[in-house]
Amino acid sequence: MPCSEKYDQLFNYYVLENAANYSYHKKQGTLNKWLDHTLEAYRGMMGPMVEMVKGLPPKQVASQLIYMQQMMQPAKEIEVDWISDREAVMRFKNCDILRRSREVVEKAGLDVDPKFFCEMDKYRHAHLRHPIRELGMELTCELEENGCKWTFKLPKS
Repeated sequence: MPCSEKYDQLFNYYVLENAANYSYHKKQGTLNKWLDHTLEAYRGMMGPMVEMVKGLPPKQVASQLIYMQQMMQPAKEIEVDWISDREAVMRFKNCDILRRSREVVEKAGLDVDPKFFCEMDKYRHAHLRHPIRELGMELTCELEENGCKWTFKLPKS
């Protein structure tokens, strides 16, 4: 199986698992508990990365976060504008996650808004315990029709 086909299959499975979990926890009324628990797991994985980038210049930290987005978005779909050396705007105009979420939710017959990933990310990134807060970075997200816009505000050195 070609690598691109493996990636597509794994990514669809990742979306399906998250959609099913989101749907279940929403119906059980435990959505925030699930997201908090997921965030704690991410903290465990991201802790070493946060420690590693703490001493880097702010623009390099933001550039690394943007680079990491290519795990889930084709690079051609990511637009980045530097407003200043401390503020960047990253936009996904044709979000692959959202497109796949729409497809997977429909195929699976889940009663979930396909923008569930967007809402999950907004909740986690806004959470006071998100590792990005340890870097002193502010992060906001605005949902758009086929994607979203993230604004990174970096701390002063």
